[in-house]
Amino acid sequence: MDNTWNAKKIMTEFSRNALHGNKIPHGVSNPVFRKADNGEYVACAFIYLYNANELKEKRVKRPSRWISFNLHSGDIVEYDCRERDFSEYPMDMVCDLQAEDDTVFSAEYQKQTLAVFDLILRKYMITGRFDSELNDAYMYMMTRMVSVGFKSFYKDLNKI
Repeated sequence: MDNTWNAKKIMTEFSRNALHGNKIPHGVSNPVFRKADNGEYVACAFIYLYNANELKEKRVKRPSRWISFNLHSGDIVEYDCRERDFSEYPMDMVCDLQAEDDTVFSAEYQKQTLAVFDLILRKYMITGRFDSELNDAYMYMMTRMVSVGFKSFYKDLNKI
């Protein structure tokens, strides 16, 4: 692995590669860790499509795709949720983009949250051991800054 990988660079790769680079209106979640079928940990994000009216109403369809970044090779794989889903929620579910009362979001809070992701990543790459407790802290911080409709998808994608 390129030791210079961090959350921001992984997020850039996700954004660049999502939907195979097609210019369709979409959003890409912040990264989470996931234990792959081979037992290694990967970074993942979900992808959701939207149109202007859905954004205006702050209600979008649930994520329809997800993307995985191999931390060792840098390979990226995108999955269609109709073929390989990460969640049990129905495909026609609509997600509320409203913030909850206890939502915490600021540039500084996001920076601190992603710093925890980077710490988990560095520890895993150096030691080969995944720090589940630190991941729990990251997920707590991450889900405090996302809309109510996406919290469960972050948790579902974070299969450890």
